[in-house]
Amino acid sequence: MPDLIISDIRYYPYRLPMRGSFTTAHEAMATREGAIVEILTRGGPSGLGEIAPLPAFGGGTLAAARASLSLLANHLRGKMPGPALALLYTLIALSSGKGPTAIPAATACGLESALLDLVGQLEGKSVGELLLAQKHTAPLSIDPPVRTAQNGVRELVPVNAVIGATDIQDAQKAAQEALLAGFKCVKLKMGRQGIQEQIDRVAAVREALGPTAHLRLDANEGWDFEQASAILSRCEPFSIQYVEQPLPAAALADMRRLRGATSIPLAADEAVSNLESVHQVLAAGAADILIVKPQLAGGLRAGRRIIQEALQQGLQCVVTSMLEAGVGVAGALHLAAASSEVTLECGLATLPLLEDDLLLDALPIQDGWMTVPAGPGLGVSLDRVALEKYKS
Repeated sequence: MPDLIISDIRYYPYRLPMRGSFTTAHEAMATREGAIVEILTRGGPSGLGEIAPLPAFGGGTLAAARASLSLLANHLRGKMPGPALALLYTLIALSSGKGPTAIPAATACGLESALLDLVGQLEGKSVGELLLAQKHTAPLSIDPPVRTAQNGVRELVPVNAVIGATDIQDAQKAAQEALLAGFKCVKLKMGRQGIQEQIDRVAAVREALGPTAHLRLDANEGWDFEQASAILSRCEPFSIQYVEQPLPAAALADMRRLRGATSIPLAADEAVSNLESVHQVLAAGAADILIVKPQLAGGLRAGRRIIQEALQQGLQCVVTSMLEAGVGVAGALHLAAASSEVTLECGLATLPLLEDDLLLDALPIQDGWMTVPAGPGLGVSLDRVALEKYKS
C-alpha cells in the first residue's frame, strides 16, 4: 500500500481513580495518570500504545514524556510503519543515557507498542510473534505446562494477585479473596510499619493462603539493611517465594550482603531499568531474580533483551506492570507470552485495582492464568467513551 503512511500521532492523557487507595512503601496512590498514544495511518489501521511513568520508580514525569513524544512524532510522520519502527529503535539507541537528549523510557515504550500494534495488524501477527521474530530464542520447557501456539507464543501466562500495604485484617481478607478467585500466587506490599507489625502481616497472609500458595513480598526500597535482615530472618518459616527490592536501588553491595544473610531469594525491581543497570546488578551479585517493567525498561524489545541477558547469567525474570491501564498491560502480557524463559507468575493482574481499564473487552484472568489476546497486533480495542470520561 504505497499510501499507507503515518499521518498523525495523537496523545490522550487520562487520570484513573484507584479502587480504594493503593499503598506501597513509596506512596499511597488514589489515582493513576498516564496517556494513550495512537498512531494513525492514511488509508489503514491505527496502533495503540501507553505512556505511564511513575516518578517514584525513577521513570520520569508525564510532562517530560509528552515533550519527548512531540519531538519524536516529527520524525515518524510521513513514514511507513515498518521503517518508522526501525527509525525509533535507532533514535532510542542514539539517545541512550541520562542526558538531556535521552528519550524517556515510558515514551519509548508507548511509541514502540503503538508501532508494533500497527505492524502486527498489517502483517497479521501478534506483538508477541513480532518480538520473537526480532531475535529468536528457542522455547524452554514450562512448568507447569501451558498452551503454546505453533508460532511459539504462549496463549496463557501465570499471574499473581497483589495486596497493598494495608492493615493485617484487610491483608488477610484480600489473601482469602485471591484464593477464592483461583490465584496460586500473591504478592504482599510491605509498608513502613514497625518490624513486628510487618512480620505479623506476613504471618497472617500466609495463614490465610495456606501452605501451598506462593507468597512473595515487595518492600519497594522501604528497608535499610538492619531492618531487612531482621524481617526476613523471621519470615523464613513462612515459605517466601522471593522479596522484591528490600533495599534502596543503589545499595547493590548491601543487596549482595543481604543475599548471604537470608535464604529468601532477592529480586531487583527499582534497580532494573535498562541493560546497563542490569549489568550493574549482575556484576554486583545483587539479586536472584530481575523484575522487568516495560514502562521502566524502555519498551518491549528492551524488556526482551533484559530477559535474555538474565537467562545467560542463570537468573530468572518476572514481567510486571506499573499499574498502567489496559493498553500498557496488554503490551507487557505479549512480552511475557513471547518469553517462555519466564516461568514464575507475572505481576500483570493489576487492572482490577483501577476504576477502568480503558478497553472495550477486559483481559480475562481465570484461576491465576491471564489469556493473551489472540488477534493481530496487541489484539485490544480502546474504549473511547471511557477515555473521554477519564481524560485529564
